[in-house]
Amino acid sequence: MGERRQVEPDRIAPVHPRRLRELDALRGLSALAVALYHYSYFIGFVLPGTALPDWQVRWGDAGVKLFFAISGFAMLATLERTSGLAAFARARGRRLLPEYWTAMVLTGAVAWALGPERLRVGPLDWLANLPLLQAWTGVPMVDGVYWTLNVEILFYAWIALLCRIGATRRIDRLVLGWMALRLGCWLLPVPAWVQQLLLIDHAAWFAIGLIAWPIWRGTASTREQVPLFGAIVAIAALTADHAAAVLAGGLALLFLAVASGRMRWLARPALLWLGGVSYPFYLLHAVIGYAIIVRLQATGISANVAPFLALAATLALAAVTARLCEAWRNRPRGSVRVVAVAT
Repeated sequence: MGERRQVEPDRIAPVHPRRLRELDALRGLSALAVALYHYSYFIGFVLPGTALPDWQVRWGDAGVKLFFAISGFAMLATLERTSGLAAFARARGRRLLPEYWTAMVLTGAVAWALGPERLRVGPLDWLANLPLLQAWTGVPMVDGVYWTLNVEILFYAWIALLCRIGATRRIDRLVLGWMALRLGCWLLPVPAWVQQLLLIDHAAWFAIGLIAWPIWRGTASTREQVPLFGAIVAIAALTADHAAAVLAGGLALLFLAVASGRMRWLARPALLWLGGVSYPFYLLHAVIGYAIIVRLQATGISANVAPFLALAATLALAAVTARLCEAWRNRPRGSVRVVAVAT
């Protein structure tokens, strides 16, 4: 048998240099699914007694898993364009923190202005949320959706470190090793903090995106990656449940289609707009949306209608937030320094 030649990612030009706008559309759909899940179903757990609509999107939390898979794919692309860990960390900070801090201000203000009491956190807890480390500090979150950002940041740290030591040159080995760790944690009494540190509960979702990237990049074929997708589905079926295996299989097929260029039809203006505001929308939708729904229901608005009004309000707020934060990122650096000196 001939020895398989491993092509290093930094030595080959991308087969598809265009931006994958399909991923932007999928981000938007993911955020929308999560919001509908929260508004139509999960609000009943957050605020018991709130009337639920006749329609319920109970599967919408799968959008979080799709978010993680997108991150697995996108972070390899980001690392390829970034020189060094410090530059990567700065780029991630500039991408995440402006919207996050803006969302914290808006969410805290709405929670205190509209209530209910259960949605509020105290001033000290609000300040303790600023570093985006709630999962490790244990402070109450300004908004419960922040837990996913904690997971994302830990993933960024791991993937950047693995890239630094060259482990991302063999994504197949990296993913198989991660799946082996998940299996080991299922078989053995591994402490919860170790599993949290290794992202065991979320490994399958990130790995799906990681596996799809080399197909898009041109460093691996679909035939080579399909067994890896199969391994993820099998591990999900063994260590989680049937639903997780079905979802893993569905996401694997979706990302195979994305990496093969078969999902370009998703790049529609409405979906691309939704994808463009998806990050601030995700950060803003939950607590603010709950508060709006409760207030609307108190005025007699139907439980079937209130979620859509909350959706419209939080999308509008997200659009404004996205525009302001993007303007801040694109500001002339020199002019800011001049203003600071002048004042």
